[in-house]
Amino acid sequence: MKKNKKIKNSILLGLTILINSFLGVSCQNHVVIGKSDLKAIPQEYMVENETEKGIRSGNYLLMLRKGDGGFTVSLFDGQEEINNQDLPAWITVRGNDTLPTGEYTEKEYKQAYSQVVKMKYGFCATANVKTEHGSAFIVEDKYTLLKTGVFAVYRDVKVEKAQREDVGFASTISFKARLCSAKNTDYEYFIPSVLYRNTSEMRKDAVAADLNTDRMYVKETRSGLPLAMLREKETGNTLTLVHYNPQIDVGQNPGGGTFYEVNDALQYGSIGYSIHPSLSVDFHYPCTEGPKTYELGGKRKDTATVWSKRYHSVKKNNMHSYSIALIPDKKERYNEAMIYAFSTAYAVEEPKIVNMDMDKIYYQNIELFKAEYQKFGKGNILAAGLPWSLDLPDGTNTEGVSFQMGFVGQQIAVGYHLYRYGLDHNDIEAKVKGKSIVDFWVSNAIMSTYFPTVWWDPANNATAGQRREYPSFLRCFVDGMEGLLDAYRISVACGEPQESWNRALERIASNLVKKQNADGSFYRAYKTNGDVETGGDRNTHGTSKLNTPIAIRFLVKMFEHTGKEKYKIAAIKAAEFSYNELYLKLGKYVGGTPDNPNTVDKEAAIFALYGFNAIHELTGEAKYLNAAEHAAICAMSWTYCYDFSIPNRNATDARKNPFTQGGIMGFSIIATGHSGADNFIAYMFYEMYKLYIKTGNNLYLHMAKFLQNNTKLSTDFDGRMNYKYRAFMPEATNVADLAFRSVSLWLPWASIANIEPIVHLEEAFGKKDLTQIDMSLPELRNSLVTYGVGGKPLYR
Repeated sequence: MKKNKKIKNSILLGLTILINSFLGVSCQNHVVIGKSDLKAIPQEYMVENETEKGIRSGNYLLMLRKGDGGFTVSLFDGQEEINNQDLPAWITVRGNDTLPTGEYTEKEYKQAYSQVVKMKYGFCATANVKTEHGSAFIVEDKYTLLKTGVFAVYRDVKVEKAQREDVGFASTISFKARLCSAKNTDYEYFIPSVLYRNTSEMRKDAVAADLNTDRMYVKETRSGLPLAMLREKETGNTLTLVHYNPQIDVGQNPGGGTFYEVNDALQYGSIGYSIHPSLSVDFHYPCTEGPKTYELGGKRKDTATVWSKRYHSVKKNNMHSYSIALIPDKKERYNEAMIYAFSTAYAVEEPKIVNMDMDKIYYQNIELFKAEYQKFGKGNILAAGLPWSLDLPDGTNTEGVSFQMGFVGQQIAVGYHLYRYGLDHNDIEAKVKGKSIVDFWVSNAIMSTYFPTVWWDPANNATAGQRREYPSFLRCFVDGMEGLLDAYRISVACGEPQESWNRALERIASNLVKKQNADGSFYRAYKTNGDVETGGDRNTHGTSKLNTPIAIRFLVKMFEHTGKEKYKIAAIKAAEFSYNELYLKLGKYVGGTPDNPNTVDKEAAIFALYGFNAIHELTGEAKYLNAAEHAAICAMSWTYCYDFSIPNRNATDARKNPFTQGGIMGFSIIATGHSGADNFIAYMFYEMYKLYIKTGNNLYLHMAKFLQNNTKLSTDFDGRMNYKYRAFMPEATNVADLAFRSVSLWLPWASIANIEPIVHLEEAFGKKDLTQIDMSLPELRNSLVTYGVGGKPLYR
């Protein structure tokens, strides 16, 4: 009987070993506390001896090496160690006591791994961390390979013993750079939407504007993809940490908690850098932000040092878990490193593309335009257009009616789309309304000066209102003139050429060329008499030349439209300035939004993409295609490529918030210096699709599909919000701080952003939806050459 029992126990033990082996759970006195079903990797990728255990991918090796104090972790490029962490198990513990500043006491504990065990997925490393008060934590890090050149760490931290003096805990994954320098200027940085290369061209109160500090962390939800990249200038060695598969959640805690709060429902982290005494790139969980934070709102000061911190509770058996992708790289230039970091992270995350009906999206916006059209004036001048804004959700107009040519108002573009729709669908109402809008913007009221009036306050009087004292921003009137060119081209194609439109267009384009600086640049803002604008507020910054890319595509279009060499010459000169001063020297793009200070922003990157794509099509020079790819990735990096839901603060928010169940994928942060977000990135899918056509890179095809479809999630496309119009969507909305805060307005530009690339796509390739295009790459390239940049004649 005892013999049978022994046999039975042996069989059970054998089965247990087999099951544990299958699950990846070691039997070497090693208990896995967290995720154990990771995907197996080929055994030949693993390196193991008594003191060294590692995973190899290409030329890179992630190594866990045993020393006197335990196991450390390093990354090698060939034989060269490029990143390391001697004390990888890093726990931060919050106490009960407060400091004179009102902050709670906090202490860090760092330790090497005590054990590393080989598993089917790689290696499982553990450490036991004890606090001075007797609390104990198990830190378990599972090292594996996600794809070629991308390693991963799956971290689980468990409270094994809790003492009342220890209230909250957080943990950090950190890798040090090997460069023997503690100067932050010896490195280059990248946090999407937050920090590009360095702190130049940023507002002083921006969250990452000062790297002369011991540490800088930023809330991960302020970033299009939650990653931080660190590059050594001297060697080119680069490491990027990415929060892989982020599961962002704050439960029923709008705002994601308060300063120093201990709350297990707060599931979001922060990314950034430890700077002194040595540089490292870090992920910290849950969130810590500082030494500047936007959570203070209007109370913050430019020089304020304030840390906002969150913790999980120190109670027995409590755990937190997250995963980090590690992307090592070596590039000669920052631009290449940034492109590789973001592109690789995007491919690893592979954001989901939703289904969307482009025909419905297009019609929903035209329907809104037709319904909200207004006309003013009692004399020969009639001012027509859409209100400056409409309130969500009911469409009331509380801000009054004013018309802006381009930028936010996009009145000429609205007129063009109505006119085009009317011509294509024999809709007389739409055609007449569209034409009357465009006619107003070429009238003497607007065009009697050197540069046009870009903002008009309409009234029912003999002059139909009056101009608003506002600079003729390059961005505003270039937007307007591109819309006017579109309107004229469609009028010619349909056999009713509007020559007054063309005369106005050519006069403004010619005047712009005359104002080009000798170095090829243009100024940010002009007076209507053609002089550069030197006054105004901090947003004006009229003498800045960094907005020059805005002019390039328009000038190329005018060359296609007229055949006049002056436009080609001016476009090439502007492109050369932009290439040298922005792409090469800055590695970032500045000042696309006239209502923000002249700072690093998304719209500047998008206009750089427009410009570099256009000049590449004009000249065929490969350097401009390289610059276009850089601008595209810069622009894409402002876009949320992962999803999370945004809680409401109250019932009023609930009527306006389209993100209560998620759907922010495709929404995008506007500029550095705040975390306001909008849908402007929707403009970009056609230009991204062109990059796919030119390069054959399927990454750009995925991004184009993502931008085409997911950017519509913020609208009421399916009626779930019960907005007055399905095309409604919120403007200037904060989702980064995990509570819906918005100006709660629809603005005309938001609809133009959603339909303009649809129309470009249809004109160039015959379909409103790029997923329905079944042409080969050679056929696509031929169609693109035939269509051009957007100035050639249309054929109906």
